[in-house]
Amino acid sequence: MYKYLFKILLLFSLALLYATPLLAQDIYTVESVPNPKDTDGGWVSDPNNYLNETNKLELNRIVTAIENKSTAQIAIVIVPSIGEEVPKSFAVDLFEHWGIGQPKKDNGLLILTVMDQRRTEFEVGYGLEPILTDALSYRIASQELVPHFKNGNYGLGLLAGVERIQQVLDNPEVISEIYDEGLQVEFPRRTNPIWFILFTYFGIFLFVAYHYFSKLKKINKNKDDFYDKFIDLYGIKHWIYMIIFPLPFLLIRWLFISSRLKRYRNHKRFSKINGQEMFKKSEEADNAFLKRGQIVEEELKSVDYDVWVTNNEEDVLVLSYKKPFTKYSTCPKCNYKTYHRAHSKVVRSATRASTGLRVEIYKCKNCDYSTTRNITIPKITSSSSSSGGSSYGGGSSFGGSSFGGGSSGGGGAGVSW
Repeated sequence: MYKYLFKILLLFSLALLYATPLLAQDIYTVESVPNPKDTDGGWVSDPNNYLNETNKLELNRIVTAIENKSTAQIAIVIVPSIGEEVPKSFAVDLFEHWGIGQPKKDNGLLILTVMDQRRTEFEVGYGLEPILTDALSYRIASQELVPHFKNGNYGLGLLAGVERIQQVLDNPEVISEIYDEGLQVEFPRRTNPIWFILFTYFGIFLFVAYHYFSKLKKINKNKDDFYDKFIDLYGIKHWIYMIIFPLPFLLIRWLFISSRLKRYRNHKRFSKINGQEMFKKSEEADNAFLKRGQIVEEELKSVDYDVWVTNNEEDVLVLSYKKPFTKYSTCPKCNYKTYHRAHSKVVRSATRASTGLRVEIYKCKNCDYSTTRNITIPKITSSSSSSGGSSYGGGSSFGGSSFGGGSSGGGGAGVSW
């Protein structure tokens, strides 16, 4: 008797030893739940095959139709166990892990069924909550899923629930048919935002304009020389203001700034040596007071010079004004703005196997200083015609190779069956 009892205990121990890893495999974590987008590009994750292929195909077809019409994404997951995890928390984590729904719209829905806990959770993205409310989610789950689930017809239950969701998303008025005794669902009102936009735009304009004119006032009131005032005013990044508010600041630039810059540049000047009034030389006459490099700069239109002198030419003042949008830079040898790229030539073309080489020659038009730069041309790479991902929105037979990147709003409902 003891001999047989020992054999029975031994067999039972061995069975338990081999069964334990198999049981452990049926406990899923957020990371181990198969993402359907990584397998067939569909919407149903059923690793233990509680659903038949016909059910899966029909669920994928309906969810794809929903996404094509409304961009909403629905993931359907049915797993045997999640261990000691709470289904609601597990649903939130899985929703975020996959990124169900479109980014910024957050219009995703996760239907999670945990078999050993006999529990189904509807986890709803924030963008769907105004339509698929917590109460409505509970009604759909309890009226459509639970009756079928109790009879073991999990595929029929999920199909019935997804079809009702499709009706709701296609026409929100059918929500009233789901609620008993005329329970009303309020939808957020759509208001015309034009006045808010105009008010905000005008408020930002006043703030920017105040900031802009405060700078102008400060420059005008300081005790600097008129040349310094010109440099300060010219140095303001007027183009930033023009990008933000093109029309008003273009007019300000044209009507006000240009005239003030001209006034600063041509304002009457007096010698700091003898106090005599100074006179501005013409463009033709000022070359007699400029150095060769300065004359070259004027010819290249990289820098403009004004020459002010007293009557007896005892005091000579040369003021420089840099030109915008010039291809010339400062020469490292003579320090005049006469340095530029004179020539560029590809001496070795790039291939798929090796890099190429381009030679650029830089020269100074004042002192003839020159340098050569060797530029490496990257290898030719073939562009990929397709791309994929592990999370929900590319191309496949069932609506994409990845989810869109949405996030959960925390809404939804759960039912036990």
